[in-house]
Amino acid sequence: MDNLSAKIIELSQGVYVIPGSTNVGVITSYEDSCTQVYLIDSGCTEIDGEYVLDVIKAFFNQEDKEFKIKALISTHCHADHVGGHNYIKDECHCQIYASKHERGCMETPMIQCTTLWGGYPPHEFRTLYFKPQETEVDVIIGQEDSIPLSDNRTLTFMELNGHSYQEIVPIITNNDGRKVLFAGDAIFPRREILEHWIPLIVNPVEFMDSLDKLSAIENVDWCIPSHGDFLSKNILEAAEMNKIAIMSTRMAILDALKNNKKMTCEEIVKYVADKNNMEMTMPQWAMVGSSVRSYLSVMHDAREIRMKVEKNLLYFYIEEKKESN
Repeated sequence: MDNLSAKIIELSQGVYVIPGSTNVGVITSYEDSCTQVYLIDSGCTEIDGEYVLDVIKAFFNQEDKEFKIKALISTHCHADHVGGHNYIKDECHCQIYASKHERGCMETPMIQCTTLWGGYPPHEFRTLYFKPQETEVDVIIGQEDSIPLSDNRTLTFMELNGHSYQEIVPIITNNDGRKVLFAGDAIFPRREILEHWIPLIVNPVEFMDSLDKLSAIENVDWCIPSHGDFLSKNILEAAEMNKIAIMSTRMAILDALKNNKKMTCEEIVKYVADKNNMEMTMPQWAMVGSSVRSYLSVMHDAREIRMKVEKNLLYFYIEEKKESN
């Protein structure tokens, strides 16, 4: 394969990344005269899975080493992370790892597009972009698990929620304590967050908390988001940019309700999109709408805003404060 060095990049001893529309992690561990390989995510489609496998085969052929793909570790259930799982599992007979709450959506992917739509979705939302193939999970993993690797390295996991229900972030710790982590969609690099200012989020409060947890990890040499540029010295900067984006959407919602006595969710979605100069496509409408509804829920729970049904329409509003005598 031509220009192999650009297709699989070494981050630290036994840790690599295959860059793409979804960055795929590769962790190796030498055991019993064979290199065991753990993959992190697989891309959006079977074609992505085939590409990942071709790159790995070319890499180990070049190194003249025997290898076996032991497991596919799923950061979370979204289609652009699990689309190549079935192809790689069928070809390599490996196991698929996922967290408990992501497993449900992987094994019943209709849940994903139903969540976005808010009910049974029309055919436009039953495509691979929203609804990946069913993927059977073999092993449930969580932040209590640890996998020993060769050369006194360890593979552990952190749960960072907010973008999804129980996102798993694999952390590889070298024998000197330095770390490489694969952050999934728990953080977006500067360029990505500027381009997609309102990312898909199931809980903005948990997302902010996850950014703090991610930023607090010490001795990190590389933080690899699933999309876009790799993070090294600029992890905190990227985290702050993500926080600004979250706060911006929250402020847009508050502005909308301050300027109007009451608004439906559809009106708020339009206000937020207009404020960000967006001309939404149907997929964007689904994802931005889903995210805005998540903001509305947590802001309602925090009593920042209220909601009520009036003439068979659900309205959101800010409760006027009563002046004390």
